[in-house]
Amino acid sequence: MIWHILGAGAIGSLFAIRLQQAGSTVQLLLRQPQTEDYYQLHLHKGKDTQAYLLPWQPVTQATAISHLLIATKAPDTLTALDSLASRVQPNADIVLLQNGMGQHEAVCRAFPQARIWAAVTTAGVWRPDANTLIQVSEGHTEIGPLQNTPTNMPKGWNTMTPPPAETADIYLSLWRKLAINCAINPLTARYRCRNGELVSDPQRRAVLLQLCHEIEQVTQALGLSLFDTSLADRVVHIAEQTAQNRSSMLTDLLNQRPTEIDYITGYLCQQAQQLNIHLPLNEQLLTEIKQLSVQTHRAKLGEN
Repeated sequence: MIWHILGAGAIGSLFAIRLQQAGSTVQLLLRQPQTEDYYQLHLHKGKDTQAYLLPWQPVTQATAISHLLIATKAPDTLTALDSLASRVQPNADIVLLQNGMGQHEAVCRAFPQARIWAAVTTAGVWRPDANTLIQVSEGHTEIGPLQNTPTNMPKGWNTMTPPPAETADIYLSLWRKLAINCAINPLTARYRCRNGELVSDPQRRAVLLQLCHEIEQVTQALGLSLFDTSLADRVVHIAEQTAQNRSSMLTDLLNQRPTEIDYITGYLCQQAQQLNIHLPLNEQLLTEIKQLSVQTHRAKLGEN
């Protein structure tokens, strides 16, 4: 049994290491060919550094796949899976560990017989270069069934360190993360600022609170009780706790990469439209970030 890892970014690589540490065989699916048989990663946790050797295959030459972890950017999910579809076994175990929502339904439709889980994590990790991972926090991971899944976790996940928590309502967990991402990510991209600057600046803080109010209109209409406190209180706390962090959306813009805005704010606005709820600030941010993404992409093409 091999866990194939599609999307070997920071989170995908971290969970490849965790699966390997738990005794599973892993194999990265990479677009760029490597000169060695193993992909070497150095994981830094505080003062501790450990090297890991992870087997890899070109994504276009993968063998039969029975266990697949998808950790790509949300917009890349279906395109990346297209090259693998013929090799994914009908009853494969698939785990989606991604930001955003909307892609989960598409994967379930594409693989109707597969056992599919979704996972969310608060693990803090970033990748300054191709062979280095810096873990800021272990975080908390939840995993739950989406389609055709038994009550237990997929093989290898229950022996991970730290162990993921099983949840019967992964939909609620996905919405919790989505709501926080909808509040923090687009604003940090708009203002080109770190998380903490959203709450330390009075004007930005006011916009953040307005954004949280709009998001809660949707979650309340869906009958979702996300947190014991208000979304605004939770978001402010997270922004303060991660004050020096750059959101993934800001990082994508700074690196001239496409953002996940369509699967974060875009998904929220789609749900609001179905509920006949108007979200003026979210809709404005959706347009702004999409325009910024196009501009940065054009700038990158111009450099080339």
